[in-house]
Formats: sequence, C-alpha cells, structure tokens
Amino acid sequence: MKKMKLSRVMFLAILGAWAIVLRTFDFPILPAAPFLKIDFSDLMVLIGLLTSGPIGAVIVAGTRDLLNYIMSGGQMGLPIGVIMSFIASMAMFLPTHFILSKLKKASINVKYALMSATLVIFLVGAMSLFNYYIALPWYVAVLNFPIPDLFGYLITIIVPFNLIKGIILAVGQIIVIKTLVPMMKKRNMLYEAYSFEKKSINSPDVRLSQSHG
Repeated sequence: MKKMKLSRVMFLAILGAWAIVLRTFDFPILPAAPFLKIDFSDLMVLIGLLTSGPIGAVIVAGTRDLLNYIMSGGQMGLPIGVIMSFIASMAMFLPTHFILSKLKKASINVKYALMSATLVIFLVGAMSLFNYYIALPWYVAVLNFPIPDLFGYLITIIVPFNLIKGIILAVGQIIVIKTLVPMMKKRNMLYEAYSFEKKSINSPDVRLSQSHG
C-alpha cells in the first residue's frame, strides 16, 4: 500500500475543518424531538471517501469529531456524542465504498440505488443499536434523561429521525457525486478503486447487444 502523500492528508484535514463549519448550520427535522438535529458535515466525509477511499473518510470524520469534542467537551466530559457521530458516518459511507469498488460493472443508476438504500439502512441500524444499548441507558443513568420506555423511544424518535436523516443525506450523496466526480476525474483526484464509467453507445458490449436485439 502506497503511503498517503502529506498534501492529501492536509486536504483531508481541511475537509474535516470544513465539516465542523457545516455542523454549526444544523437544524431539527422531527417536531417531537427538536433537540435532534441534522447537518451536512457528512458530505465532507463523502468527499474524503471519493478522493482517498475508506481511510479518507476516517480521517475527515475523525478530524471533525475530535475538533468537535475539543470545542464542546462532550456530555459531562465523555465523548458519547462524537463517538455516535463517527459511527454514523462510517455506517453511511463504508457501504458506498464497497459498492463503488466491488460493483464496477453495475450501471450508475443501480449504484445510486444501492448506495442510497444501504446508507439509510445502515444508518438506521447502527444508530438504533448504539442508542438502545449505549447512549440511551447512559443518558438515563447519568443525565437523568426522562425515558421510561427505551424501546418505545427508539421506535418513535430514534428510528424516524435517522430514517429522515438518511433519506436527506442519500439525496445529498447523489448530488455530490454527480457534481464533483467529473471534476475529480479531470484532476486525477478520484480514488483509483472507484469507477463511474458509463458504457458508450459505440462500445463493443453495447454494439453486440444491439446486434442481437
């Protein structure tokens, strides 16, 4: 494995810093839980993935969440929120890495559909497990958060919030890819394992299929 160039690491760190800026523009999406908010900092994590693969996503998300913890101090000094943020980013975009690197022969529309579906499913699944077994019990025990029924809270608040968040970010993911990938390819910035090639009408495979039509 080639060592990542210092300039690329610096670029990823800058993306992490921009992610912190985007995080300040958060907003609620669920009236029943206005304290749960969405932001678009994860799109910087996606750009890190597209330029440098999984390690790029890890560096951007890690930089963002480390800076966030340094600036906010977490809940009672514990990094529960930033850990949750990091896990959410990995749950959303590691499946995207697998789809782009392993399903190279799939059409771009199939890739978009799979990336969108896996982003939503893995986000909801990961956040449901983390909240039910770690975050919510901790909030109840340490912060005296009034949750008499953890499972009911999970089903009525956590799952709907992450479902809506996942759908919004899945749309954002497609917009980022359609907008930035052509530029990344021209500047040789796209991660080498990813393919967004569309078959030309004059390609041998297409001509062969048409000749038998």
